[in-house]
Amino acid sequence: MSALVLFEQGLFSSAIALTRPQFESLVRGIWLLHAASENWVTKLSEPLTMESAKRANEGEGLAEMLKQLEANPDAPAGIVAQLREYKEVTWKAMNSYAHGGLHPLSRTMSGYPAQLIYDVIRNANAVVALTSQLLAILSGNPENMVQVRQMHTDFMDILPIVNHQ
Repeated sequence: MSALVLFEQGLFSSAIALTRPQFESLVRGIWLLHAASENWVTKLSEPLTMESAKRANEGEGLAEMLKQLEANPDAPAGIVAQLREYKEVTWKAMNSYAHGGLHPLSRTMSGYPAQLIYDVIRNANAVVALTSQLLAILSGNPENMVQVRQMHTDFMDILPIVNHQ
């Protein structure tokens, strides 16, 4: 939703840059649930202080979190595969936008093609769809996945991934 507001305001680089922390937050949540050590769960559950922030910042990077998820047989394989695919497709551009690299500088001068904006919105929707899958799983009620599967069917034109669950 935030990205759409930024797009509407003509803040294209900011809207696109927002996709990276959304993706990283999703990966971190799934990692905490399925692959993080108890030590990391404790570190990231502490009240925010200067010391706890310092300890948390020494954490695993995204690539390591994905590797640990892929190695864990209890992690939801379909969602983990989608996360890996999403990273492979979008990571370089997300980094460029997050760090003010060539992509946003070039697009500021040349403009943002409609297809690029459409693709970014679809990718942001993918993160929301993956989050929905995770929430359905966490609910413990298999019936909740029915609505998620229906969402993938109803909105396939704006979701770049298929439901693997």
